[in-house]
Amino acid sequence: TWGLYMLMSLRRVAAGFAIAAVAGVGLGVLIGWYAAMEDLFDGLINFLRAVPMTAWVPFAVFLFGIHESAAIFLIGFGSFFPIVVNATAGARQTPRILIRAARMLGTPPRKLLVRVVLPAALPAIFTGLRVGLGLAWVLVIVAEMLAVQGGLGYALWSAYQFSRLDLILAAIASVGALGLASDRLVGAVATRILRWQRGLTGA
Repeated sequence: TWGLYMLMSLRRVAAGFAIAAVAGVGLGVLIGWYAAMEDLFDGLINFLRAVPMTAWVPFAVFLFGIHESAAIFLIGFGSFFPIVVNATAGARQTPRILIRAARMLGTPPRKLLVRVVLPAALPAIFTGLRVGLGLAWVLVIVAEMLAVQGGLGYALWSAYQFSRLDLILAAIASVGALGLASDRLVGAVATRILRWQRGLTGA
């Protein structure tokens, strides 16, 4: 069952992280660029972010039951916050000189967000994605221990109940290996997309 459990955990992380990435990057850039969006969402996000993710486990089980959706909700919800916070910071820190230069070159105001703000925010966005992905692997273990059946977290908890230290260590090593591999993947994508940074940093 080990290979099956690894695939189950990987699928849950991929689904939850994908939802968090799309929502977090999109909303974060809007909050960082538009004052009205900041007024509308910033306080709510910081309020929800202060609640420990373990407190949402009973809510997820109550809402979705012992089902795949509960795990995906917990992973996506928890991963969303570091992504949206970093995307917001990246958009806010867009150099004004780039905005002025784009306007002088005739970029319409409605296209500044896509052509200037989003590219300038990409380093911070990728930082948020890597932090969010690491948190997704933490949350999949929590979710599989408490909210769903199957997966590495479920295997880890079952091994604990039967006092199987070898299986506990195997589950920990499996999660660590998958987390490292997925982080390297995101890092490789970031390096490829952010090639232009090398000329600015001298790296």
